Amino acid sequence: MNLKTVGYTGSKNGRQVNHFLSQLPPLDLPARTVTRLQKGQGRLAVLMAALTEAGHELRPTPEALAQKYGQREAARKAGISRNTITVLAQGQGTLASYLALAEALKVTPRIAKRPGFAACLSSRDQTWATPPDLLAAILQAAGSEAFDLDPCSPSPEGPVPALTRWTEADDGLSRTWQGLVFVNPPYSRALPLWVAKCFQEADAGAVVIGLVPSRTDTRWWHSHVAGQASILMLKGRLKFGNGQGSAPFPSALVVWGSQELAARIAAALPGAWHIPNKTAA
Repeated sequence: MNLKTVGYTGSKNGRQVNHFLSQLPPLDLPARTVTRLQKGQGRLAVLMAALTEAGHELRPTPEALAQKYGQREAARKAGISRNTITVLAQGQGTLASYLALAEALKVTPRIAKRPGFAACLSSRDQTWATPPDLLAAILQAAGSEAFDLDPCSPSPEGPVPALTRWTEADDGLSRTWQGLVFVNPPYSRALPLWVAKCFQEADAGAVVIGLVPSRTDTRWWHSHVAGQASILMLKGRLKFGNGQGSAPFPSALVVWGSQELAARIAAALPGAWHIPNKTAA
């Protein structure tokens, strides 16, 4: 959801919060969270996590800001309690507290792209391609050497083993899927559209396996994942493709259309937390 400003401008603090929020990129956040952020009451940690998943980061971090002059001096300059400074130093606290401290210390917060993570927003970059060992485990559980379809492949050559691969130019969202389908969608604003498409195509008869960020607080998760599919919460954080480090978010495998296959994949992935789709007939 885009954090557009609202009519919370009756105080200097409110204007400060709204000015900051107007500079943010679109973020996937629940409406209630957005409202709290707009009022300055939202938790800074939630905002920072959303920024990370969107390939951005807050500079300076609240920890760095709180330690700029030491906690005692920072509290004196900002006219706020040392306890508030301590909380900010732990990466917690509210957005309003962070902005108040930044203003007192004459620091201008800014949003910057995270180096090395921007590719997460696009399915076209091999850096965020699905880990080969994960693909191998899924195919072994499915008893197949290849999927029938990868509808959002980074390139016609893969890397997902599939009989048919569609790239961005093929527009997999507008086409019919059939057979065993594997989807590692772009983690951008289009993600909810891809998850809805997974649900719809499985409802029409396909078996769809999606690798998605574990965003259990989002609307798309509760609309098309929770209670609609079998879920495998993966242990730890994946190292995608050529990425040098782990992803900045937890991941989940979502299986629409076959509880049996989900159970076999879970058995092939030690440590994965399997949540069966108990509402399925």
